[in-house]
Amino acid sequence: MPTPRLKIRLSPAGERAVKSGHPWVFSESIQSQNRPGSAGELAVIYDRSSDRFLASAFFDPGSPIRLRIVHRGTPTPIDPAFWHDRVHSATAARAGIFTQDTTGVRLIHGENDGFPALVLDRYADTCVCKLYSPVWIPHLPALTEAITSIIQPAALLLRLSRNAAPAFASAGLTEGFLTGSSPDSVPFLEDGLQFLADVRHGQKTGFYLDQRDNRRRLASIAKGADVLNAFSFSSAFSLHAARAGARSVTDVDISQHALDAGSRNFAAHLHLPTVAACTRHAIRADAFAWLAAQPTQRFDIVVVDPPSLAR
Repeated sequence: MPTPRLKIRLSPAGERAVKSGHPWVFSESIQSQNRPGSAGELAVIYDRSSDRFLASAFFDPGSPIRLRIVHRGTPTPIDPAFWHDRVHSATAARAGIFTQDTTGVRLIHGENDGFPALVLDRYADTCVCKLYSPVWIPHLPALTEAITSIIQPAALLLRLSRNAAPAFASAGLTEGFLTGSSPDSVPFLEDGLQFLADVRHGQKTGFYLDQRDNRRRLASIAKGADVLNAFSFSSAFSLHAARAGARSVTDVDISQHALDAGSRNFAAHLHLPTVAACTRHAIRADAFAWLAAQPTQRFDIVVVDPPSLAR
C-alpha cells in the first residue's frame, strides 16, 4: 500500500498563525499528525473545524520549526513545475536590480519568496545557493533544474549551514558545484565598484549583498568625513565612502584575511581620484575592545555591523 499523505492539524494558535501568513509552525503547535514524517516530506495542514486544506509545508522532525510553509490557499501539486514557476517569479521581481553596474544580486530570499531556509545569490555568472535546513534534500534535483533552466548561470554552487551539513552528508551530499565551476573568488560589481565574493569559503554566500542600500546611504553623506568601519570585513562600506569623497576611513576587524581583502579592494580602485586621496587605516583588533580603548578618538560617521547582530 502507498504511504498515506502526512496530515497535520494544529492548535488554535498555530492555525491562526498559518492563516495570518506566518511561514513557520513550531512543534508545540502541532495537535495531531497521522504518522511520523521524514525531513523534507510534504505535509498537508488541514483546518481543525472544516477539514479544509490550509497549506502545504516541508516537515522537519529535527527542528523546533517543525513545518516550513511552502504553499497556502488552494491545493497545488508541489512538483518540478511548481519550483520552476517559483524561481521565475522571484528572479523576475529582481530583473531591474541586476544591471551593467551591479552584478551581485540576491535572487531568492528565503521565506519571502516561498523558499523556506534557502538563499540564492548571483555574482556575475556564478550562482550560490545556501541551504539552512535538510528539508531541501529530496527536492534538490528539482531546484537545481529550475535554477539552471531559468537563470542559466555558468556555475551553480551549493553551500550549507553548519546545522544542516551533517544531515546532507548522511544523504551523500556535500558543499560543491551542482553545475559548472568557477574560481573561489568571483569578481562582481556593485554600483560600478568591483568586489570579490569568496563563494567557496566566505561568510554567507561570499559577500553581504543585503547591505547594499546601507552602503549607498553611507556614500550619500560621506564626503569630507572621517569614517570608522567597525567589523569591516572586506571594506565594502569603506570603499563606497572613499569613492564618495571621505577624508579617511578606518577599518577594524579581528580577521587579517578580511583586512587583506579590503586592501585588495582599495588597491583595485586607486585609479579613482577620490579613493587615491582617501587615507585608509587597517587595524587588526577585536572591535569591541578597540572601541573601549579609544575614548578620545572621534569620527564623523561610524559603521557598526557586528556578527550575529540580532543577538
